[in-house]
Amino acid sequence: MAPSNIQQTINTLQANWVWVPNWIDSSSENTAARLVSFTRTFETSTKPSAAVLHFSADTRYKLFVNGHRVAVGPSRGHSTIWYYDTLDVAPWLKDGNNKLEFLVIRYFAGSRGGMPFERTNFPGLTCIGKIGEHDIASAQGWEAVMDESRRYPTGLQDDVFLHINERVSPVSATQSVKPIPYSFKTLNGELPPWRLQPRCIPMPESTSIAVNTINALESSATKDAWTRYLSGSGSIDLEENTKHSLDIQADVHSTAFVQWSFSSSKDAEIKLKLTYSEGYELEPRFYPWLRSKANRLDSKNGLLIGPYDEVTLKVPAGETITYEPFWFRTFRLLRFEVEIGSQPVQLVSFNATQVNYPLAVKGSWREKGDEYSERIWDVSIRTLRNCMFDGYSDCPFYEQLQYSGDSRSVGLFHFLISGDDRLMRQAIVNYAASITPEGLTQSRFPSAVKQIIAAFSLYWVLQVCDHHLYFGDSAFTKSFVPRIDGVFEFFDQHIDKLGLVSGISEDIWQYCDWVTTWSATDDHPDKGVPTSGRKTNRHTYLSLLYAYVLQKASSLLRQVGRPGNSAEYSNRSESLRNAIKKHCYDGEYFTDSTVDVADDLSYSQHCQVFAVLADVPLSSEDKIRILKGSFGAERFSKCSYVMIFYALRAFAIAGDEAYEGFYKKVFEPWKRMLDNGLTTWEEDDVRMRSDCHSWGAVPLYEYCTEVAGIKPIEPGFRKIMFKPRIGLSEELEVKVALGKDNLATVSWKTEGEKKRVDLRFKKAIEVVSQLPGEARKEEGKVTDLSFYI
Repeated sequence: MAPSNIQQTINTLQANWVWVPNWIDSSSENTAARLVSFTRTFETSTKPSAAVLHFSADTRYKLFVNGHRVAVGPSRGHSTIWYYDTLDVAPWLKDGNNKLEFLVIRYFAGSRGGMPFERTNFPGLTCIGKIGEHDIASAQGWEAVMDESRRYPTGLQDDVFLHINERVSPVSATQSVKPIPYSFKTLNGELPPWRLQPRCIPMPESTSIAVNTINALESSATKDAWTRYLSGSGSIDLEENTKHSLDIQADVHSTAFVQWSFSSSKDAEIKLKLTYSEGYELEPRFYPWLRSKANRLDSKNGLLIGPYDEVTLKVPAGETITYEPFWFRTFRLLRFEVEIGSQPVQLVSFNATQVNYPLAVKGSWREKGDEYSERIWDVSIRTLRNCMFDGYSDCPFYEQLQYSGDSRSVGLFHFLISGDDRLMRQAIVNYAASITPEGLTQSRFPSAVKQIIAAFSLYWVLQVCDHHLYFGDSAFTKSFVPRIDGVFEFFDQHIDKLGLVSGISEDIWQYCDWVTTWSATDDHPDKGVPTSGRKTNRHTYLSLLYAYVLQKASSLLRQVGRPGNSAEYSNRSESLRNAIKKHCYDGEYFTDSTVDVADDLSYSQHCQVFAVLADVPLSSEDKIRILKGSFGAERFSKCSYVMIFYALRAFAIAGDEAYEGFYKKVFEPWKRMLDNGLTTWEEDDVRMRSDCHSWGAVPLYEYCTEVAGIKPIEPGFRKIMFKPRIGLSEELEVKVALGKDNLATVSWKTEGEKKRVDLRFKKAIEVVSQLPGEARKEEGKVTDLSFYI
């Protein structure tokens, strides 16, 4: 139950939902959304020292105080968990006249457009608070204007998910109207359209970024003049009836609000086309899904392709006007094309402001003797940052959707570098709220378009297990036990006469990984599904994953004092593992479906990996053999970057020699990405669609847990295993976050004929050490340890 003060805030916010009159939640034009500006002006004789407002909107808002953008939100939610924000706006107020503006974008409830932007059946804005003597509640004193100038077209080839790109035309200003309160009555347990909760994650952080390298220029103005303008060192005057084009490069891949300001001494018109791209590329194989990319900064041989904003603006004489797209843009490159009308125009300023979740990195990595590893660490951090705004996003350029299969491993990376669990708690809670009648979570959530991927419900269970191991919040964890049981019940109902998972309905995607040979066909249009089991609807991967997750959940239930189902989960896992060994193992390798339907294309690295993870009955030698064999032969379908994380876990289980041998070559694709000019990690090397996908930050986990050797072995980092792999690095210093309030520093360097290994903690912690070639040793509760090896 919410505390009384929070509940009072929620009640008051619910009473102040408003919208414009005569609204039609659709459009005869090709647009997924429309904008409405809500403004409130007031006068203060003295600037207040505090002015706390609470507010939310459906679908998304930007809050401006006296022209300054101060907040963007609300954080991603849905009808049963809709977040409101709280902000003290005093720093942006002034003596005298003040203006508040909420610019609200409403994605239509009946549109598939704007997939990551969940919405209810009702558009709305709510705001409460006081500024001095002024009551700022949205139900009174506000004015609203519908912005008819901007459209968000659907059906674009390269904007399938987001629908954030704008087509802007000058139109006559519409008359302001007074917003109409909804006055919802929700007695007797009836729920309002938005079930409000306070924001549970911090507001995004903003940082000015450099976007001033010019790769190509067609303009009567000089390159030096354009560079000064882009760097904020001066304006640039463009003559009438002229056209200009330039390719601008950001220092690094960015997620940023871009803003352009213009002025003219006479009434003028300017047309812009702003094209955003993650890098130069070769001719696509099939745009936008299958790409061919090499050096991302090769402007001579590469193409700049991407979605664009197309804008026509009137510039009134003597005024400065500003254009900023509603939502942030993702880019490394930006093609700026401008056409000046019959009067000259001055380009006054250009600003780019990076926005992202405040990552607050505590971890660090310094390694002597490796030209790549520190760059790999930095690029991994940047990739995480660019894929985190108000949730874990799969890729900021194309989707901005939160998938549980992606965010499971990404959450672990986040934990190790920051010790922050707030974004993961929000994700876990949201996925739990997405449960479908058959017991599965939705695979991406929140999302305006629903989707179920069978395996992703199991990855959500792993998220719950991970969170408890890293933070030890048993009360939080226990609340999800019934839903975990529901997920398992779905899979248990799909155990066939062979003892394997099969027969899942065709509207549930049985995706495993992006593999070239697992492409769509006329008979089986779903991509990323192993071909071997398509006809029989029986995939070894799903049986293996279910067996693996059952084991993890069995351990979790014992830890949180819910042993009732623990033994049952363990027994289910054992039965599955025996059935897999009997029907899906040909004596040498595991097949993608049962052995009787296997052919040359029925073997994948994935099934060997998950056979080891699930502990299917094999000897230690056989586990090493199937891993080395499958990763050393071309005939096996290949794990992409997301699955390399699980492959490394399997190699670690197989033994130190197996892991360390694999480690020395597994990051070659990451090195190639650096050589090709990437500053974030690409989605995969099969489709090469996105150049920023956080599942590629796998090195963070390996550096912290396997090389530095820090792993939790009791919930909440009450106790850790310290097993450094000193043979993988000549000299090293690493910092690893241990939950919210502890930090480990691991270092080693050569002293004489030995290496000195030091382990230090911010707070004392119980340690079990295992040095190379030695047995485990209980070290007790310590703040520091030193070893000579």
